[in-house]
Amino acid sequence: MKRLLYAALLLLAFLGCSKNFADKGQPNDLWPFSSPEAQGMNGQLLSSAFSSAEAKGFVDGIVVIRNGTLVAERYYNGFDEYKPHNIMSVSKSFLSAMTGIAVDMGIISSLDEKMLDSFPEYQTADLDPLKQTITVRHLLTMRMGIRGEADDNYGVYMDFYHSSNWIEKTINAPLVSDHGEKIHYNTFQTHLLAVLLSSKAGKSAFDFATEYLCRPMNIDIDAWEKDPQGNYFGGNSMYFTPREMAMLGYLYLQKGFLGGRQILSSSWVELTLSPTSHSSHPNEWGALKNYSYGYLWWLGQINDYDLFMGYGYGGQFVVVFPDLQLIVVTTAKHQVDPDMSTVQEWALFDILSQYILPAVNIN
Repeated sequence: MKRLLYAALLLLAFLGCSKNFADKGQPNDLWPFSSPEAQGMNGQLLSSAFSSAEAKGFVDGIVVIRNGTLVAERYYNGFDEYKPHNIMSVSKSFLSAMTGIAVDMGIISSLDEKMLDSFPEYQTADLDPLKQTITVRHLLTMRMGIRGEADDNYGVYMDFYHSSNWIEKTINAPLVSDHGEKIHYNTFQTHLLAVLLSSKAGKSAFDFATEYLCRPMNIDIDAWEKDPQGNYFGGNSMYFTPREMAMLGYLYLQKGFLGGRQILSSSWVELTLSPTSHSSHPNEWGALKNYSYGYLWWLGQINDYDLFMGYGYGGQFVVVFPDLQLIVVTTAKHQVDPDMSTVQEWALFDILSQYILPAVNIN
């Protein structure tokens, strides 16, 4: 089964995102540069972090931001600061911000708006009546009530992914718990959210994100996979450079204010970084402890420091430590089986715990 899944993951990684990336040219002056020491960090420990990452073989990039400045970065396996990477489910955290903007603009009237109001064509006579009360909030918090994508060794994910209509498949999926009751992590819930947003905004999710989120942050979506109907894959497979990924973390660290403007309301940032419930998994994820789920953001602690995190399969991370004014972005091989994905994620958390966090001078 794992070999079949691995082959499928390799295939999906190249479907829909086959863009040949041109050299992006000079960086967009996203970040001012500084030495680690000028920002209260130990450069030798950061070098040790990079050496450890290189020895792993699967890390593609690490970027360290402190006090709004880029203090260190390192790239591997043919990647550099200009080459975009599939950020996998970190896309969900971008989608969370997009949803917040849509709420701020009144495009989405309320998080209690009913999901099916945006999908009248799928309201059939045999549809479970409980589906009528699923809301935008349920989609944002993974509480629609359908099976988790990792069930059956990610067989659930592949079943949805290889269906001819992801929207229909997700809406018709049987409920395994009452919606709102518990988290069942399933990317296709967030795909519904992106299609809902696109429908209400009257433009594609790509165009909405570009106009209202990415362009104000001076970043670009380099590619984004689509479903069989041509909708952008809400919650997965966006492509950004690690420096660009870090901008989303910085936007949230700054409570939605960036570049002299309020891109996202501070109230949305506060809401989305609030825990909705603890995960049903054991509450340790390697060095990540006490973790829970907000509104398409993960929350937790490493070395007793509070964090919020955009998470993607295989170790695509945007990890923000607010008390330290520290953002760490990692990218890694994503065409791997689930066991290797876990190995990579734990190893990257260890690098954070053993090298990068100790590099911060807290005095």
